[in-house]
Amino acid sequence: MLNIKLTGIKGRNLREFLSHPKTLLYADFNVLNYLYEEKIQLPENIIAYPDSLAVYLGIKYLTKNPISKFVSTDFQDELLIFLINSNCKVFFFGDHKSVLDKLVVGLEYKYPGIIISGIHDGYIYETNNVIELINRSNADILFVGLGVRHQEKWIIENFNSLNCKLIISVGGWFQYLAHSKKRAPKFLRDLHLEWIHKLVMEFGRVWTRYFFGVPLFFYRIITKKIIIDYDGD
Repeated sequence: MLNIKLTGIKGRNLREFLSHPKTLLYADFNVLNYLYEEKIQLPENIIAYPDSLAVYLGIKYLTKNPISKFVSTDFQDELLIFLINSNCKVFFFGDHKSVLDKLVVGLEYKYPGIIISGIHDGYIYETNNVIELINRSNADILFVGLGVRHQEKWIIENFNSLNCKLIISVGGWFQYLAHSKKRAPKFLRDLHLEWIHKLVMEFGRVWTRYFFGVPLFFYRIITKKIIIDYDGD
């Protein structure tokens, strides 16, 4: 059984995330399935927040808690803009080096004042070396984009060794920042159907996630194998 507390973060003052060290994990159905399968209970000082339509529906209709729809990618974009305006140093860890290089060029062009204190490939790395590099960079914010399961495991095992004010899991967000992938058209995002665009565009990679992962997630919610304690927006 997985007992997990999810915290709503929609509409919060972004400054509070920098008031003292925090670790944020987005919790979509894929992440929650992973935590259940690996019997991982999150430490209390890691904040998990609900993401994805499946989790939204699960909380609203199966746990009977009021919840507003929330998309992690929108939050990450908003957070990035806030951090740039706050002169925070950011570090990007994950994905391929080629993606990170494009990300850096794109962000420096779009946001001339951005302070990127470092990047590191998410496919070729040694954890102790990465931690040392991040800490030496004096990064305020660490974005970890190793993909679901890998990033959660890495963050849970290592967040106590990092000196950043904020550590946040971001999945495939780096590829959007690098313009290696495009998000769904706005009308689909407004209808909360961004997952359809992803399924069509990346069918070979994600079809099992949606065709098997989503029903499995709802089954686990209904049978109380995953119990969500949601404390509201």
